[in-house]
Amino acid sequence: MAPPTVVSLKQDFLSAQTRLLSQPLAPSRAWRAANDNHEESLPEKAIDDALFKLNQRLQQHSRRVYAPQSTRHVAEQIDQLYWNAAVAASEGGDNGDEDGLPSEGLTIGADIASASTITSLPASWDAISAQQASAHPLEARRYADLVAQLQTLSSQRSEAAARVTRLQRMRALLAPFDDAAGVQENLVTRNGEVEAELQRMRMLLARVGGRVSQLREQGVPADDAMEVVEDVEVDERRKVGLLLERF
Repeated sequence: MAPPTVVSLKQDFLSAQTRLLSQPLAPSRAWRAANDNHEESLPEKAIDDALFKLNQRLQQHSRRVYAPQSTRHVAEQIDQLYWNAAVAASEGGDNGDEDGLPSEGLTIGADIASASTITSLPASWDAISAQQASAHPLEARRYADLVAQLQTLSSQRSEAAARVTRLQRMRALLAPFDDAAGVQENLVTRNGEVEAELQRMRMLLARVGGRVSQLREQGVPADDAMEVVEDVEVDERRKVGLLLERF
C-alpha cells in the first residue's frame, strides 16, 4: 500500500469536517425541557416536522456542495497555495509570513533525506511558533518525537556510511593479496621455499652446535668460540636478509 500523499491527507481532513457539518440537527434535552415548561411551548409534532424538513435540506445541501470531487478540488487548491507561498518565500527572501513563521528551513528543492537538512530542523515547535505550540500541544509533542527519531536514524545512517567507507578502503588496501599466486609462495606451506630455508637453518644450527662443542673440547677459549658463532650468525642473517628482499 502506497503512503498517503499530502493532497489525500488534506482531502481526508476536509471529508471528516464535512461529515460533522452534515450530521442531522436535533434540539438538546435542556431546550426540550425549557420548551415543555414554557407557557407558550411549541408542539412536539411541529418541532419534529420542522427538524425533518431542515435535516432533509441539510442532506441535499451536503450532497451538492460537499461532493468528493469538490473536496478533492479544495484540497488541491490548499496544497497549491502552500506550495506557491513556499516558492515565494524561497525566491523573495522574506523574513516571515503573517503568522510570524520564519521563512528559513525547508525550501523548494531541498533534499529532505540529507543529513544537513535533517540536522537543521528545529528540535521543537516552540522554536518555530510558540503560539501554535501552546494551541496544539499534541501536534507539537508529536513533531518533537518525530524530529528526534529522524535525527537518530540519520545519525545511524551516517555511522553506517562511514563504516562502509572504511571497509571499502580496507578492501582496496587488501586488493594486491587477491593474487594467490604471488602470495602463497611467501607463506609457510608444505614443501615451500620458506620451509626449505628453515630446514637449512636447522641443519646449520646443528653444525654450529657441534663445531662449538669441538672447540671447547680442544681447549679453545670461550671468547674465540663465541666469535666463530657470531661470524656464523652474521652470515646467516645476511642470507635471511637476501631471502626477504626477494619477497
